[in-house]
Amino acid sequence: MKNKWRVLIALMLALSMILVACGPKETTEAPATEATDGEKTEAAETTEKPADETTEETEEPTTTATAGVTDDTTIDGYALPYPQAVEQDGDAIEGGTLNVALIADSPFTGIFHTSLYSANPDYELMRPMLGAFMQSGPDVEIVDGEMSQVSFDAEAKTATIKIADELTWSDGVPVTADDLEWQYLLIAHPDYTGVRYDDDYRNVVGIEEYNAGEAETISGLSKPDDKTLVIQFKEFTPSISWGAGLPYNPEPAHVQKDIPVAELETSDVVRKTPLACGPFMMSNIVEGESVEYVPNPHWPFEKPKVERIVMTRTPSDTIVQAIKSGTFDIIDGVSVDAYEEYKDLSNIQLLSTMSRAYGYIGFKLGKWNADTEEVEMDPNAKMADVELRKAMAHAMNNDEIAEVFYNSLRYTANTLITPFHYNFHDETIPPYEFNPDKAMEILDAAGYADVDGDGFREDKNGEPLVINFASMAGGEIAEPLATAYIQYWQDIGLNVQLTGGRLLEFNAFYEQVQNDDPEIDIFMGAWNTGSNPDPVGLYGRKAEFNFSRFASDVNDAALAKIASSDALEAMLAGDKTVLYGAYSDWQKEMQEEVPVIPTHYRLQLSIINNRVKAYDISLVTDFSWENIELLSDTPEVAQ
Repeated sequence: MKNKWRVLIALMLALSMILVACGPKETTEAPATEATDGEKTEAAETTEKPADETTEETEEPTTTATAGVTDDTTIDGYALPYPQAVEQDGDAIEGGTLNVALIADSPFTGIFHTSLYSANPDYELMRPMLGAFMQSGPDVEIVDGEMSQVSFDAEAKTATIKIADELTWSDGVPVTADDLEWQYLLIAHPDYTGVRYDDDYRNVVGIEEYNAGEAETISGLSKPDDKTLVIQFKEFTPSISWGAGLPYNPEPAHVQKDIPVAELETSDVVRKTPLACGPFMMSNIVEGESVEYVPNPHWPFEKPKVERIVMTRTPSDTIVQAIKSGTFDIIDGVSVDAYEEYKDLSNIQLLSTMSRAYGYIGFKLGKWNADTEEVEMDPNAKMADVELRKAMAHAMNNDEIAEVFYNSLRYTANTLITPFHYNFHDETIPPYEFNPDKAMEILDAAGYADVDGDGFREDKNGEPLVINFASMAGGEIAEPLATAYIQYWQDIGLNVQLTGGRLLEFNAFYEQVQNDDPEIDIFMGAWNTGSNPDPVGLYGRKAEFNFSRFASDVNDAALAKIASSDALEAMLAGDKTVLYGAYSDWQKEMQEEVPVIPTHYRLQLSIINNRVKAYDISLVTDFSWENIELLSDTPEVAQ
């Protein structure tokens, strides 16, 4: 009880008796690959893509078959407090404007390119214009969809993407195989400014020669016709069926390829006039604040029902009032820390599902070597001792954090694979036990003692040990949340302090984390993982999104087992148990090495105003932006 009361006191002091509003949005760190795409989320929310933790989001296929849904109220054994879909009575009006909230405490970056963006808000803003270029099956593997058909040949080591004949860009130019090939030419270009050139893409035949300037084209790519791209891989691994090394969306080569690659990220065709091949197109962008959309006149499938969408950045501390006043029709991923303030409002419907995101505490164990493009662990890093990391894991009471800060709408995480990928998530692995006595025993045995009697332990050499903790600003719980974790660690004698003595703004947080700022020893982040469960894009030796900078021969071997021919052969024979077992072994290894501590799995809560006729956030759904209809011209206000 001692720690719980300390957490409650910290919360009350920080809020000065004010009710909690939406807290930091987790941000996922940028997608590792489209397949594993993690994304940074904002303080209260990226994939890693930070908030209360950071996280990033990935472009992923729309799910069209069950993914761990055991009944209407649970996913992989985790309870859902609300339905995943709703359909309301009444006749829809023609057209109308759909108002959507983008909960973000910092202006969005505005990089509207699927291979250049890294922050989750930019991905959220692209969603209406992307459509579901690829779709997913029961295990979230890629299957044929409306916009494209994808086939795999393990023996030939190829994947073939066939674009729908009628698919057209919003300027009237057909979408072709050139637009998929362009993604590879961009990502592997020496001047590429993004972070997706990783081992998954290096597995494409000829791509490394192109990257090194030894070839003008990528020999492993072929176009048998204008609508078909064949990708030849060096090795065919199970993860290719989940999109490893595949672009999840095309990009319009006809307006991008003549712009110098180093300048593309800041160009007008990315920032101001991006083209769309999905149901909607951007019609007006207010930099950092809002985006308006109108139907794509060349969209060949089901026509959009609303005539306009407006997506507006809204700070987390104002969202509750916006919900009450009916400012927004849809609020996806609303923070659960203000749950008590909006859960009973008369003008809304609540939906819930299992999020792909998980929070974590990361330890800085080295640096990213840009020359070799791989992680370099530092044996002398402050957090290099695994016993120190284990002690900090056992000092954290994540059950208490979920109850106090998140109204018990988060679940203590046990591994780095989320229940969203229920067959890959090993629920038998216990989470780190909250046991401060055990934590102190570990520190004592490892040689961390309070030498000078000031209440804080020195390092093994008797020198002062100050651990700098980076956490993100945003929302009213950001500070008390960070204070709670610091208190847990101080309770076992560790002198943990906020980096720079304050919380960091979202963009600054990720810049410092990604650039391995020496003032950061540990950090609080979150990943919003993609459709591909393979963790190599976030935790592999050559993954730039491996922000903890952890690498080991054992981890290399565990990741290789996931991509092994044994797992592939068994999978092709209809037996995925070898693959599932490889994932289980990796999860156990990461828990043993503790390069990061998983904190919470997340429920996704979505709010719709009562004038929205239907909405569906199920893991199993074909529902998309073009299906949304309104029941009235004006939104409903809370009574």
